[in-house]
Amino acid sequence: MMAQYKRLKAEAGDALLFYRMGDFFELFFDDAKAAAATLDIALTKRGEDGGEPIPMCGVPVHSAESYLARLIKGGHRVAIAEQTESPAEARKARGSKALVDRAIVRLVTPGTLTEEVLLDSGAANWLAAVGRAGDDYAIAAADISTGRFELVACGSGELRAELARIAPAETIAEGRVPGIATTPGKGGFDSLSGERALKSRFGVVDLDGFGGPGRAELAAAGGLLAYLAATQKEAASFLDAPRRVARSAHLGIDPATRESLEIVRASNGGQSLLANIDRCVTAAGRRLLAADLAAPLTDRPAIEARLALVQWLHEEPLRRLRLREAMRALPDLARALGRLVAGRGGPRDLAQLRHGLTGAAALKAELDCDLTCPDLLKSLLPDLSGHAALTDRLGLALVASPPLDASKGGYIAEGYDAALDALRLASHDGRRAIAALEAKYRDATGVGSLKVRHNAVLGYHIEVPARHADPLMAADSGFTRRQTLAGVVRFNSPDLHAEASRVVEAGAHALAAEAAHLEELTGQAVAAAPRIARTADALARIDVAASHAERASEGEWCLPMLRDEPLLDLVAARHPVVEAALADAGERFVANDLALSPADRLWLITGPNMGGKSTFLRQAAIAVLLAQAGAYVPARAATIGIVDRLFSRVGASDNLARGRSTFMVEMVETAAILSQATDRSLVILDEIGRGTSTYDGLAIAWAVVEAMHDTVRARTLFATHYHELTRLAARLGALSLHHVRAREWKGDLVLLHEVADGAADRSYGIAVARLAGLPGAVVARARAVLARLEDGREATGGIGAGLDELPLFSSQAEGPPPADPLAEAIAALDPDAMSPREALDALYAIKRLADAQP
Repeated sequence: MMAQYKRLKAEAGDALLFYRMGDFFELFFDDAKAAAATLDIALTKRGEDGGEPIPMCGVPVHSAESYLARLIKGGHRVAIAEQTESPAEARKARGSKALVDRAIVRLVTPGTLTEEVLLDSGAANWLAAVGRAGDDYAIAAADISTGRFELVACGSGELRAELARIAPAETIAEGRVPGIATTPGKGGFDSLSGERALKSRFGVVDLDGFGGPGRAELAAAGGLLAYLAATQKEAASFLDAPRRVARSAHLGIDPATRESLEIVRASNGGQSLLANIDRCVTAAGRRLLAADLAAPLTDRPAIEARLALVQWLHEEPLRRLRLREAMRALPDLARALGRLVAGRGGPRDLAQLRHGLTGAAALKAELDCDLTCPDLLKSLLPDLSGHAALTDRLGLALVASPPLDASKGGYIAEGYDAALDALRLASHDGRRAIAALEAKYRDATGVGSLKVRHNAVLGYHIEVPARHADPLMAADSGFTRRQTLAGVVRFNSPDLHAEASRVVEAGAHALAAEAAHLEELTGQAVAAAPRIARTADALARIDVAASHAERASEGEWCLPMLRDEPLLDLVAARHPVVEAALADAGERFVANDLALSPADRLWLITGPNMGGKSTFLRQAAIAVLLAQAGAYVPARAATIGIVDRLFSRVGASDNLARGRSTFMVEMVETAAILSQATDRSLVILDEIGRGTSTYDGLAIAWAVVEAMHDTVRARTLFATHYHELTRLAARLGALSLHHVRAREWKGDLVLLHEVADGAADRSYGIAVARLAGLPGAVVARARAVLARLEDGREATGGIGAGLDELPLFSSQAEGPPPADPLAEAIAALDPDAMSPREALDALYAIKRLADAQP
C-alpha cells in the first residue's frame, strides 16, 4: 500500500495527496503534518518507513469538501486519489489479498474549483495563464465554474494592470514572469499547441470565428487548456468559446489605482465601492457587477445602452420591484451548469436548472408585454427562453425537491418510468414482508425485543438481547447465528434471506435505473450548455441594471451625460462610501462641484489635512468609474467625457518586501502616470514629493505639475501643501487654483469640507496637529518656529528663509537659547484638562514666576 501511495505522491508533486481508504481520505508523511496544522486535526502515526513511524491524518469522505476549502484557503493544492475498483473486484481479479487500484482523478487548485462549498457565490473564480510570443504578452482567463473564457493581448507594461482587473484566484505561466506571482503550468505554452488545443476543444477547423487570436494569445490559451487537462483528468471543464477582449475596450486602471479607490476590496476593514453599491438579488448579478466595476467600458454607445436600461428601471419603481422579486427566487444557473459539465453535479443541480429556466421564461413573458423597453433589454429577452423541451423533461423526471446525496436514489419522480416504479414497489413489498417476518418471529420465539435490522456488513439480520438468545440457538429453531457481540446476538433465517435478497435486488436495480436516468438528463442539460449560459448571462445583466436603479433611487443619484470631449462637470458630487459612513455616525456629507474642460483641465488644490482634499479627488474618479460601468453617479448632475485611463496617486504606501520605501513607491507610481496617461485620461494626485526633503519635494512637485499641464494634458486634480506651486497659475493657462475651506474659531480649527476658488491662505497644519492631540508644549513651540520662518520668508521672499535665524537650523548658534521658565510654564498648561482648583494653583505658580523675573 505504501509503495502505491509513494507512486501516486510522486505524480502529485507539491500538492497534498488525499489517498482514499474506505470512508476516509488519508494523508501521510509531510502531507499529514501540513494538513494537520492547517486543519487543526489530530496527527497520528501508523506503521513504519525506514524504521521511523509514519505521520498520518485523515478526513471523512462525506465531509471532505469543507476540509478542502480550508486547505485551498491555506494556500495548498490537493490531489485526489480515488479507489478505481471495489475490494470485491480487486479480490476477484487478483486474489484474496489484492490491493485496490487507485488513481489521481483530480488536482484541486484555487483556480479550478467548481463545488458550491468551495466558492464565494458572489465572486468569479478565474484561472489565468500568461503567454508570451517575442515581446508580446497575453492572458487566457477561464472561470470553469461558469464557463467564461477570455483572451487578452497586452504589452509587458500592461500585464499587471490586466491581471489586477481579472483578479485571478490562480495564475500559471511557463517560467518566471517579472513582478507577478505564478504557479508552474503543465506545458502547452506555445502558439502551435494553443492553436491545436483550441481547435480540438471547440471542434473548429480554423480560429477566425474567435477573432483570429495572435501568437501570444494562442500560447496563453494552450497553457491554460493543458493545465485544465492535467488537473481535471477525465472530468470535463465548462468553457464557452473564447472571447477576445481588446485592452482599449475598457477603462485602463492600474493596480495602485484599484487599491487607492478601494473598488472591489477595502483596506483596514472598511467598505469597498462594490459593497456600497451592490443591490443585486442574485449571485450571478453580484459577479457581473464586480466585473463591470473592474473593467468599465470606453465605448460610448455600449455605455449608453446600459444606462438606458438602468434609467428604464429607475423611472418605474413598481416595475423594478416586481422584477427584483421574481429574480430573487432564481438559482445560480451558471454554477449549477458548471458542476454538471464537470461531472460533479447531481439531481439538485438539474432541479436548479429546471427552476431557473422556467423562471427566466416567465420573466420574458412579463417583460415582452412592455413595448417601451430599451434596446439592450430587447436584445436580452430572446436568451431567456427556448428551453421548454428541457424544462418539461426535467419537470416530469425529477421530484419537487431532490435529495443532496444521489447515491441513495429517490430523485426520479413516480410515474416517469413504469419499470422503476415496479422495482420500487417490489422493494417496498419486500420490506413489508420483512416487517411481517419480524412479528412472526417474535410470536414463535416469545422474545418481544427481537428485531430485524440492517447494516452495510451483514445486510438484513435478526437481533436479540444476549440473555434471550437461547430459543434461537436450538438446533431445530431454523435460525443460524451470524455474530455475537457484548450485549446482542445476531441470526439469519432462510425466509429472511429470501425476502432480503428480493429487497436488495429490487433496490439495486432501482438505484441503477435512477442513475441511468440521471446520466441521460445530465447529458441533455450539457448539450444545451451554451444556450443555458446565455440565459444565465442575460439574467445577470438585468439584475445588475436593477441594482444600479435601486441604488440610484436610494441615494438620489443622477443619470450621467456622456461626451466624447475631455470634460468632467459634476454638480454637488459626493463620495458614496464616505457619505454612508458619515450617515451612520449621524453626520452630513458636504457635496462639491467640479468643472474640468480643455481650457481648465488642471486644478491645483490646497488646504489643511483632514479638510477633504483626498475625498474630493477620489469622488471625481469614482463618478467616472461608475458612469463608464453603466451606473448612475452620486451627484445632482454629471457631464462626463469618456476617459481612456484612470490614475490615482492618493495616500501613502510602501513595499518593503521589494525594497521600496513610501517615497520610492510614490515616485514609481508617478513615473507610470507620466508615461502612460494621455489627453483623454483622468489623473488624481495627492501630495506628490512629500516623502523627501522640502526642497527636493517641492522641485519634484513643481516639475510634475508642469509636465501634466504641458506634455500629458490630461484632466488632472493635484492636491498639495506646497503653496509655492500656486505661482504656476500665472504661467500655466489651463491651471486654476482651488482650496478646501477651513476657519479657526476661538482657537479651534473648523473644517468646512467645501472646495472654493483660489489658493488657501495657509495650511493650518499646526491646528490639525492640535486636533490630533499633540502635547500643548509641542504645539506652542511649533507656533513659535513657524512665526520665525514666516518672518524670514516675508523678508527675503524665499522658501525656508528665516531658518538661519532659528537656533535649531543656524550653523552659527553657539548653544541653545536661554530658557524662559514663564513661557515654558504657560505652554505646558492644558486648561481643558484642569479642575478649577488646579487652574487656580497654576495661576499662582505663574504669578510667582513672573514676580521672580527681573
